[in-house]
Amino acid sequence: MPFAILGALLLIYHPKSHFSFSAIIALPFIVLSIMFTLNIDTIHLVAWYGGEELPLRYRFAATWAAREGPILLWAAWMAVLAMIWRKPLSKENEETHIMRLRLMYGFALTLLLVAWILDPFKSASGFGPGLNELLQTDLMVIHPPLIFLAYSLCITLACIAVSSMITGQNGIKERLIEVTRPAFFFATLGIGLGGLWAYLILDWGGYWAWDPVETGSLLPWICLVAILHLRTRPGKTPDHIWAGFAMAAGALALFATMVTRAGGVWAVSVHTFVVNSTGSPPEDVFGRLMILLSDNSGIEVVVYLLGIIQLIAIFLAHRLNYSYSKLWLLLLPITALTGVIGGGDVLNNLPPTVVVLLGLGPFIESGIRSLPEGHDWKWFAIPAVMVILRIFHGMVMFELISLLFAFGLIFENERLKAWGWACAGIVFFLAASWSGMLEIWMSGIGMGAFIAPWFVNGDNEETKFSFSERNTQQRIALWTPVVAVGLYLILTLVILMSSIDSIQFAAHELYGAPFIAAIMIALVMWSMRKNPSRVFLLIISTPLILVMAWFYGDSLGYDSTDILGSSLSRGQIGMIVLIPALLALPATFSLIRENTGKTKIPMFAHIIHLGLVLMIIGHVMSTTIIDRGNYSHSVTLIKDEKVGWEGYEFEFTDVVTQTENLEVGDGYLGAEINVYEDGEFIETVEPGVIRFDTSSRSEVDRISMWHGDLVIIMDGTQARSLMEGSDLVRIMVYDLPGIHLVWSGWVLILLASLRIWIPQRDPTD
Repeated sequence: MPFAILGALLLIYHPKSHFSFSAIIALPFIVLSIMFTLNIDTIHLVAWYGGEELPLRYRFAATWAAREGPILLWAAWMAVLAMIWRKPLSKENEETHIMRLRLMYGFALTLLLVAWILDPFKSASGFGPGLNELLQTDLMVIHPPLIFLAYSLCITLACIAVSSMITGQNGIKERLIEVTRPAFFFATLGIGLGGLWAYLILDWGGYWAWDPVETGSLLPWICLVAILHLRTRPGKTPDHIWAGFAMAAGALALFATMVTRAGGVWAVSVHTFVVNSTGSPPEDVFGRLMILLSDNSGIEVVVYLLGIIQLIAIFLAHRLNYSYSKLWLLLLPITALTGVIGGGDVLNNLPPTVVVLLGLGPFIESGIRSLPEGHDWKWFAIPAVMVILRIFHGMVMFELISLLFAFGLIFENERLKAWGWACAGIVFFLAASWSGMLEIWMSGIGMGAFIAPWFVNGDNEETKFSFSERNTQQRIALWTPVVAVGLYLILTLVILMSSIDSIQFAAHELYGAPFIAAIMIALVMWSMRKNPSRVFLLIISTPLILVMAWFYGDSLGYDSTDILGSSLSRGQIGMIVLIPALLALPATFSLIRENTGKTKIPMFAHIIHLGLVLMIIGHVMSTTIIDRGNYSHSVTLIKDEKVGWEGYEFEFTDVVTQTENLEVGDGYLGAEINVYEDGEFIETVEPGVIRFDTSSRSEVDRISMWHGDLVIIMDGTQARSLMEGSDLVRIMVYDLPGIHLVWSGWVLILLASLRIWIPQRDPTD
């Protein structure tokens, strides 16, 4: 560890050192993974999570079973990316190039120091429970490394943005797109493989359940989508907007990691394999994070939190346009070094206000420097409202994000044209009200603060605007992906912050539907852009979607009549998304055909859009209208008797047990079940349970048919009664129509994004 840290320090001091020095940073992870693979159980981690009985690939996967391995993996990825992009990026001058590399190596150094606190190579003092049963799968061998690679690319984007702002270099677009394309590919691949793992291994009955860690990984992906669409919006996007989205990608990668690593904060997640603490009384995210400072791994959590706050502060400081000391960039490694010297809990009892002030240091310093110049102080009433509201709701994280939107608005040169910031603030408070984080009156005041400038300013110029004009239609079509994706990102973030004690499935599906529908309609509008009259008819007929959803939503079958939220059924919510998605399907085919043989990037971009449309249609059919919490999916079978369910018949014929030649686990118990449809035999399935030392894992079985999958899960509580010779077994059955569209759409997105990622002469082609 000390050797790797010295190597990182050398590279920070002299970033142009031979690229082989970067391998020194990756050395601790390489050594740790080798020790796991060879089962060298003289160190604590291997003795606790490894095992000679594990297959070789699962021994390797055990490297990220605890806190230490993933941190070292992340540091290794940062070193690899710095080595890959050790030369200047597109239009990157020497000063910016050096600063970017220093920031990348600096973050790697911070991770190494955090890992050192946890002492990954300490001697063993006994043997532990072994590898978590959910990690003993092939997909868990590759999913975590890919996710951390995607997060590393997001941190690289933030480093590009910060280095460009500090050195004052313009033309950031080319550099960001060059990195965003591989970031999008690996994020899509990693998240998709995670969904496939959930679908094949977990007993959810689906690939997605809005688990906090799932949702956290989605946040930087959404941000990457927004970055890739900035180049298509009408007009020139200012550099600070590009930089802001890039820094948001980095901050959201830190946030997503914090969700996974902050044990006990998002206690409802099945992904939280490294829980060291239990849930705590505070009802907000920030309060629970502060309690974790008493844990030995508290430094890790506070480093991620400080990183998020500091990115916000750096962005606002540059929008204020006043300088600040570069020494603030040392905050994260110094914080980690403090933990090395004083222990992981050295910051215990540190006042939360100090954490916030330290993170906001660049902004506070630049703000003090700007005081003699004077300000238009009436605009500062907006952030003042955010501060006053915090006195009532008490949520620091919520206050910080609302202040970001408020200051973003007032620091724009043409404030009354900065409607993007205002929309972000409005949706932020609206989502907080929807999710139950804030009372209605607080949300109303917050939204009013962002709307007020347009009502109190009498000099606002009138803008010519008509839905029937082609120019207006095209601007709407091009703006919608950026705006809708950005607002959907804010909605998802708020719902995640409010999901610390319970997963809010209904909130995601219900409140996210209008944003997804808007994106689909924008695709249709763009495909018809040469015919303004048709586009106008499309715009004015969009209310018909709501009418059709209201009257015909329950006709989708399955669980479409179940109430999802606000007295709306699953079918009605699904129809709001499904109709625009079905309209977008031929539209994307039309756009692909239109661009075939022309510029390659637009054609493959529309193939990505096609994949997205297919995924959305599949998601509505296999997830939105399926209630996985409905007891009607539970079927009790009697041995050698056929039991009917939704047009199918199930016949429990035998119990299967196995204790020898198992790749993982100590024993297997399954139920052999014949499945019939309309009296015709389809297939024999065998849902079961694998028993481990102290736990068990469901073995889900499924039948793939043309319309989708029939998923059969045996309730783990049935194992004991079956072992004792019971003739009854209870199973959960989920008929998932359209699930094939989800996976085929995902594959299309991957293939097309990979093709776009192949280096172009100009990254923005």
